[in-house]
Amino acid sequence: MLIPPEAYFLAAAITLLAIAPFVLAPRQGTVVSPRFWFVGAFLVVFVVRPLYILHDPSFGHIYLRSQLEFPRLVVGGLVVALAGLTAYWLGYLSPLGRRVGVAVPVLSQDISPARWRQAILGCFLLGLLAYVVFVRSMGGLKELLAILYMRAAVYEAEETAGPLKELSKLVGVAALLAMHYNLRLKRAWWAWLLLVLGSVIIGTLGGRGAVAQLWVMTYLLYALAKPRYRSWKFLAALVLGVTVFAAAALGARRATKGGLEAAVASVENLPSTITEQVLDTVPMFDQMVAAIQVAGRGIPFREGSSYFELIPVMVPRMIWPIETETVGVSLRKVIEPNGIGGRPSSAMGEGYLNFGFLGALVPMFVLGVWCRFIQTFMVRSEGKSTIAPLLYTFALFGTLSLTTGVGPLALRALLFRLTACFVAFLWSARVTRLPQSDAPAESASAVA
Repeated sequence: MLIPPEAYFLAAAITLLAIAPFVLAPRQGTVVSPRFWFVGAFLVVFVVRPLYILHDPSFGHIYLRSQLEFPRLVVGGLVVALAGLTAYWLGYLSPLGRRVGVAVPVLSQDISPARWRQAILGCFLLGLLAYVVFVRSMGGLKELLAILYMRAAVYEAEETAGPLKELSKLVGVAALLAMHYNLRLKRAWWAWLLLVLGSVIIGTLGGRGAVAQLWVMTYLLYALAKPRYRSWKFLAALVLGVTVFAAAALGARRATKGGLEAAVASVENLPSTITEQVLDTVPMFDQMVAAIQVAGRGIPFREGSSYFELIPVMVPRMIWPIETETVGVSLRKVIEPNGIGGRPSSAMGEGYLNFGFLGALVPMFVLGVWCRFIQTFMVRSEGKSTIAPLLYTFALFGTLSLTTGVGPLALRALLFRLTACFVAFLWSARVTRLPQSDAPAESASAVA
């Protein structure tokens, strides 16, 4: 398909706006800063994917490519993305986030290594127990693996085994707690064993993206603990490893459907396989554009009600059996009636479904303020708070999930991880509050 010239112009404008702050004000430690990860995720979702689906419309969502004005809709989505990124930088550069980051007290603690190991063991065993019960509820591991590529089967299990599946992810949290122990308290080879076991367990739950995220979070913990890992070569190695894993996962999934020949074909076309696999995990641009099209027509404006869906989503249905239709489910029913589950439309898409164009910009402004807050707090905590790097890692990746639009589920996962982290902290730490006057000013040598 012939790509409209304005699409190239808007993509270039978004890219320049994304990288301009790094070029105009370069700082050390950029690769561990929240703005770096945010911008990277934003460019993949809102620049690379729209250009790719314009080049190959068959890769886009069926709702979009069925529209007569498909290219114009994509261009409209790029306009919203440009406005949203502008709002993000305005929030980031405003003094709000920094002021809150300076006001929040920093806790300096003496952590007991023995108690931290106990917390790791307890977290892992609880997750493993939940995983065993979940697998049994699915008919056994063999049956679960056989239906992994059928997302519907796993989704339907949420009705009865959803809390167990969520608890199973504690094995991943335990792996990160162990890696934090290995980096900050005492060398521990078994931390890598827990990381591998956690990756395998989460992988059998159908979470390819969650496995990749687990290893990326491990890299971030290393980069925060050891500045030598903040170089571009380590980041490039990480990206290469994640893409190879994504290609291998896709090959394995195709092998379950089309046999060995399908897997071999995916390897032979490795560049396109990797590109498709990465972009296949981030269809939020398509769904944001679809949300803009149906807002006020197929779906009435929510006027803020979708943001209160977090309350019932946070509570397991076995405890609170109230059926709640999230905005993602409402969108899926309109654009994909025969599908199942929800279709996240990104923070901007959900904002548009609530309040229109202005509603799409406010969440991005808030995310900018939030990123500046966690950056400022991390800078103040560096070298003083043992637990801060772990909290920062969880908060950063929760922010990326919220940006791409997983919505209440992303916030639930973030709160779930933070709760496990705080329980481990309270179990093993003796806390003293640092005097506010001792907090250093934000510097360019730390988390930029």
